[in-house]
Amino acid sequence: MNVILAIDTASSAFALAVRTADGGVRTLVRECGRDHSQMLIPAIAEILGDDGGELGGIVVVRGPGAYAGIRVGLATASALALGRAIPLAGVTTFEAIARAAGAGHWLGIHPAGRGTFATQQILDGGPAGSLASATTDELELSAIPLAGEGAGALGGKEVGPESRVLSAIEIGEERLREGFYTTPDAVYLREPNITTPRRPPAPPTM
Repeated sequence: MNVILAIDTASSAFALAVRTADGGVRTLVRECGRDHSQMLIPAIAEILGDDGGELGGIVVVRGPGAYAGIRVGLATASALALGRAIPLAGVTTFEAIARAAGAGHWLGIHPAGRGTFATQQILDGGPAGSLASATTDELELSAIPLAGEGAGALGGKEVGPESRVLSAIEIGEERLREGFYTTPDAVYLREPNITTPRRPPAPPTM
């Protein structure tokens, strides 16, 4: 495998990582709010630089996380992989958190909006059980140590975008090397609340 690119758009700040052909790794983290679609592709071109011609595989974090960010990340990764005819592997947000948290029993958390966090149990470096939702007050009462974005403020282990994307590139590279490619479908804590815009009233006819 030549150069590997990892994309994590699960937060308001996206993170990219590139493993070069000589084994070195570089990262880029950029705060973008909800402007993932405008900022992601230029950032990918920036971090790849002269290594873009040797890109041999892509890893993408597929959620849960920011709805728009996850969709942009998946669409961009899929388009790059298809256009270059290179393999693509998906990694969930909690798989990346689990790898960064390390061995032991953790409660993985990730901001889910509306004052809540997505949660998933982590056992010995891997996610276990189903996704759930918890408020900050509920997390403060957790008997299990927390790990994830926002965990540091709650007395746990902070795992932000850069740590996640570094974990994601490790997991994804293993999958690409083994020929095991996960379908990069989005993972959501809850279905996105999308409504059809209301049409303006038709002008009166004479």
